[in-house]
Amino acid sequence: MQKAKMDELKRGVLVFLGLAILTVVEYYLGTHEAAAIFLWVVALLKAGLVLVYFMHIGRVFRSEGEH
Repeated sequence: MQKAKMDELKRGVLVFLGLAILTVVEYYLGTHEAAAIFLWVVALLKAGLVLVYFMHIGRVFRSEGEH
């Protein structure tokens, strides 16, 4: 595989692992009656990862000619 494809695959795996870890933390906080603010923080972190990686929100702010 090309280096660029390997970098994308590595980033995808890291995002997947990050989301999985945050989900475990969220489950733990939810089952151990933690303050709701902690659940909000975890949810916002997960939403940020999804926006940046899966929804490619960074492309919205690029110029037309950039790729």
